[in-house]
Amino acid sequence: MPRRKLPLKACVNCRALVNDEVEVCPICGGREFSDDWDGFVAILDVERSQVAKLLNIQKPGVYALKVR
Repeated sequence: MPRRKLPLKACVNCRALVNDEVEVCPICGGREFSDDWDGFVAILDVERSQVAKLLNIQKPGVYALKVR
């Protein structure tokens, strides 16, 4: 079964997922993005999230788990 491409790209610096039209990452200010990413996690509360601590995520948002 073919994978359906989501209209998202991942910041190679912080792994934040953003729409294809975005040119500057709203999380870290990075300008380098990749369309080659796998999995994602939504972080709502970085203070209480064990996942955010494990992945070293500092701001709420949606992040790719793996970026190539």
